[in-house]
Amino acid sequence: MNETVVLKALHIKAGENTLVNNASLVIEEGEIFGLVGESGSGKTLTAKAIINLLPKGLSYSADEIITAGKNMLTASTEEKKEHIGRNIGYIPQNTVFYLHPMIKIKNQIGDGYIHHMHKTRTEALEKAEALLYKVGFKHPKIVLNYYPWQLSGGMRQRCNIAMALMNDPMLIIADEPTTALDSTVQRQVMDLFRTINEEMKLSILLISHDLGLVKHYSHSLAVMYAGQIVESGYTNTVFSNPKHPYTQLLIKIIPSLKIKKNEPLVEIPGFVPEKGRDIKGCVFFNRCSKAVDICKDMVAELADDEQDHYYRCNLE
Repeated sequence: MNETVVLKALHIKAGENTLVNNASLVIEEGEIFGLVGESGSGKTLTAKAIINLLPKGLSYSADEIITAGKNMLTASTEEKKEHIGRNIGYIPQNTVFYLHPMIKIKNQIGDGYIHHMHKTRTEALEKAEALLYKVGFKHPKIVLNYYPWQLSGGMRQRCNIAMALMNDPMLIIADEPTTALDSTVQRQVMDLFRTINEEMKLSILLISHDLGLVKHYSHSLAVMYAGQIVESGYTNTVFSNPKHPYTQLLIKIIPSLKIKKNEPLVEIPGFVPEKGRDIKGCVFFNRCSKAVDICKDMVAELADDEQDHYYRCNLE
């Protein structure tokens, strides 16, 4: 199987402070890949490094970054811009600020298609109308003439998805795509991603803090904590046999319909550290109930090649 993304040994720094340390992942062609972890774990930064969108002031290095067939470490700035514009769709966390409030949807959704695909405005509007219908709008012509402020959060998110699909991308990055949506709309949006994945055979990188959502929709996943990938593998494998204590806790806190009234939700004590992410020991040491003394100084990297299951932990 071909890979849509190959990332090896990514390091991201803000000055001397390490934000992402030695992160590696592979996204196969045509799969939904979940990148999961608490807020502040480095998920969004890792995704932005893959598509050359890191904020100013950050530096990065990697052994390899291949995105949709392009070597991002050797490509020129112009080559990167053209490649990302044509082949990658990006759906951000915040739909409110991503769409300009005073520009009509038809202009925001069509301009990138006209520029990168060298199409006319008429062709852009025809495709935009078809995609808006595909993502669930019964009257797409009307929506095209709306301003974003006239749309609900769920409607704006559907417009973002249509916009991401305009150039027939090889990869879509969806960064917390259901944030601020109610549960019904969340389900509709995620079912839409699944349909797009199955019908168009494109790869989707799904970034989320919700392991329950990732379990339901992804084929493979990576668990990120404090800038490190601590476990990765096929979704079914990781859920049936989670190896890292952090993954085990994330699975444990997935809300259940069996929870009793007034029973408190389980939570992981402590917080994700902002510093000390490049230590030789385990970054989860201070929050891990299973930690032993050796975890302060070193952490083993283990892999089951048959199951394609990788984890960083001294407990086998």
